[in-house]
Amino acid sequence: MDSKYKQIFENSKEGLLVANKSGTIEMVNPQVVKLFGYQSKEELLGQKIEILIPHELRKHHVNHRDNYSKNPTSRSMGIGKNLSAVRKDGSSFPVEVSLSHFKENDELKVIAFIVDITERVKIEAEVLKLNTELEREVQFRTAEINAQNKLLRSIAENFPNGNIYVVNDNFIIEWADGSLIREMGLTDQSLIGLSFKNRLPEKDKNAIIIELEKLIAGQSIRYDLTDKNRHFTIHGVPLDLSLNANKRALLVELDVTSQRKAELEMQDNLNKEKELNEMKSRFVSMASHEFRTPLSTIISSATIIGKYPEATQQSQREKHIERIKRSVFNLTGILNDFLSLDKLESGAATFKNQPINLYDFTQELNEEFSAIKKENQTLITDFKFEFDTINCDPIILKNCCLNLLSNATKYSKDDDFIDFTMYTSKTEFLTQVKDYGIGIPKDEQKELFSRFFRAKNVTNIQGTGLGLNIVKRYVDLMGGSITFESEVNSGTTFTIRIPIANMLKPIE
Repeated sequence: MDSKYKQIFENSKEGLLVANKSGTIEMVNPQVVKLFGYQSKEELLGQKIEILIPHELRKHHVNHRDNYSKNPTSRSMGIGKNLSAVRKDGSSFPVEVSLSHFKENDELKVIAFIVDITERVKIEAEVLKLNTELEREVQFRTAEINAQNKLLRSIAENFPNGNIYVVNDNFIIEWADGSLIREMGLTDQSLIGLSFKNRLPEKDKNAIIIELEKLIAGQSIRYDLTDKNRHFTIHGVPLDLSLNANKRALLVELDVTSQRKAELEMQDNLNKEKELNEMKSRFVSMASHEFRTPLSTIISSATIIGKYPEATQQSQREKHIERIKRSVFNLTGILNDFLSLDKLESGAATFKNQPINLYDFTQELNEEFSAIKKENQTLITDFKFEFDTINCDPIILKNCCLNLLSNATKYSKDDDFIDFTMYTSKTEFLTQVKDYGIGIPKDEQKELFSRFFRAKNVTNIQGTGLGLNIVKRYVDLMGGSITFESEVNSGTTFTIRIPIANMLKPIE
């Protein structure tokens, strides 16, 4: 090296380092030795440049060095970045590095200019701290729009679940930021110059524009809207006009979907609790009435039976035994209804499917119907089975059928016929119960499957008003449907239809 340039190299206040294409250090000036805490140049010469780089970055630096060798350019490194170097003792410090290159005997040489910027970083941190304090002071003490923008930017960069806008008196967005903007894949710059009106759903646009007019006139506003199943609240306040600037307003757009859902869930829970309390009250009232009659009958008949001790009085005893059986059946039905309702309400209702032979099943229903029917009522059956075995929960299916049969006998005359149909086809399972009793008033039919509902023409007949609600919910769970036709004083027909595919599924 020319002696003149060597003097410059040796006495430079910047650290100067020359490495070859493979990253081997060939020359260093005294400032490099001093910066990196070595005793002499010899400790560095012949070492790879990565010895001066933090251990965790060395692997990546090798790739950067190779890429630089393929396309060498003069450039600065570390400006605007946290670039670090490592001393001999392992301590790190911030640096700025500039790279240049030259060729010697057709071999690429890279020269690095290294500056320790520790003090500068400290100063910049202090300046940053002072600037932050100054900005806070400016935000509280000036009404200039630039200061307001800084304040808004500070708030809005991480503004949760919403956006902040500054609009002029024509509702043109002059400034925008917020988490929703980034969530929608937009940037603040992409919104500047657009009308805030374009952010509004068509169904709410006219109403919100009226509110915006109030805002520009100097009033604070708030508006709630729903768009694509998301809920938003827009707050607006006029900005300080003390500097006679053009009229502007601050708009805050909040996504309150999660809060609204929580409110709705809370309201739903409150409604359910209220409904549960009402149901408890109705249960106490109903139970005191519904349990009194069969219990009275049981006590009465049990007492009377004792008055017929003779063998010749067996028919009188059997009459009262049957009354006791029917009363016990009624009580069991009431309790079963409440147990079923409790399982359905708590989500504990489960299906325990098993093969059901329909011929045996209908025979059981016939026998149980005989125990609950009125004295001279007759059950007319019509059973046709293309599939005589189905897979279903026998308890639930029997509950549905007996409930319809029980209603039929309850609301029919003592000597009426009751039609009971059940069949399976290639497409469906169907069961139907038809009576010729008192029927259901037209204006009350829409409430028939509601809990505790009882038509006005059956108030003198024992019942809980739960049975049909339970049947409907069980049928829904089985993927079927229940329909009815009814006329007052002409009778009622209930029909349950379930896709046969649901009844032939393999048992898990």
